Amino acid sequence: MVLVLKLLIGLGVVAIATSETTSSGRATSCTLTGNSLDQLAEVKASCNDIVIEDLLVPAGKSLDLSGLSDASITFKGNVSFEYAEWKGPLVLIGGTNLSIKGEEGHVIDGQGAKYWDTFGIHAGVQKPRLFKLRYLYNGVVNNLHFLNSPRHCMAINNCTNVTVNNLVVDSKDGDTQGGHNTDAINVKGSENIFINHTTVYNQNDCISVRSGKNVHFTDGYCYGGHGLSIGSIGNRTNNVVEDVYFTDSIVVNSENGVRIKTVVNATGLVSGITYNNITMSNITTFGILVRGDYVGNPGPTGTPSNGIPIRNLTITNVRGTVQPQATNIYVLLGQGVAQNWYWNNINVTGGTNNLTCQGIPPNSGVFCA
Repeated sequence: MVLVLKLLIGLGVVAIATSETTSSGRATSCTLTGNSLDQLAEVKASCNDIVIEDLLVPAGKSLDLSGLSDASITFKGNVSFEYAEWKGPLVLIGGTNLSIKGEEGHVIDGQGAKYWDTFGIHAGVQKPRLFKLRYLYNGVVNNLHFLNSPRHCMAINNCTNVTVNNLVVDSKDGDTQGGHNTDAINVKGSENIFINHTTVYNQNDCISVRSGKNVHFTDGYCYGGHGLSIGSIGNRTNNVVEDVYFTDSIVVNSENGVRIKTVVNATGLVSGITYNNITMSNITTFGILVRGDYVGNPGPTGTPSNGIPIRNLTITNVRGTVQPQATNIYVLLGQGVAQNWYWNNINVTGGTNNLTCQGIPPNSGVFCA
């Protein structure tokens, strides 16, 4: 039996939500399409298999799929958003035991070119975040394709036990159209996060882990942007990052390859960070960068503080090239910040801007060149 929840027709505008039901009358599958969210609450309450297909989300509204339980969400066709200057997110998903996936050929289009003005989040028009996972417990995300995020693309905030596979974040148009702060993935306050097989074209961090524990990023391809990042750490509600693993990934034409940055005169902890088997090429500024003098926009101070220890940092099998005006490896930390580091098989070459390092721990294998 098929139940039509609502059909709106007026001035050529159609918004439809339909659901298939079992013999007991319980709805099992619903499709939300058109250009209205009027049926969203009913779909969430009635269905455990939600399909978002060819949907135009009204201006200033979130496609709010939070509070779900034991449900699946499938994106089909083109999901896009009318223009509005606001913080977003354009899509919000949360709940327990969720499966989130995209069907072949779908795209979640943030219409970034309408917002890009070279200022990112610091000035100009207010730009919404595209996609946020918040308070998601036990979730699997497969095969999502994002296009032209106005600013940060995917946020993973206060989530536990989440696996993300085969993610594509394509904001390459921002290279020539003013994209800025188009971070692909931000992780905050989350635990047991596994991100596998990710392809990113953007103008900021490929992935940035800002707080959380047991985060894994594997088999990533990062083009443009700012590389594989921890931070910035400090001056947030949660300033602790523990047990983060970046492995088997490629960084191309980015500002940095590997980066850890902490905020000057702040407190927190960075511990148990591993970069292994990372290949970089044509990096523009720093191949490997660890610094403790960050203040946010406009950037570093040049004078690090010692309120955020960086312990148990392992960097192994990292290789590649930077541009001639760049720096291969740079460490700038306060006295005693770096503890129990192990670096081995590092071969980053090409840079001629050699800077004097500070705060390297003894017997760590760390060298600056």
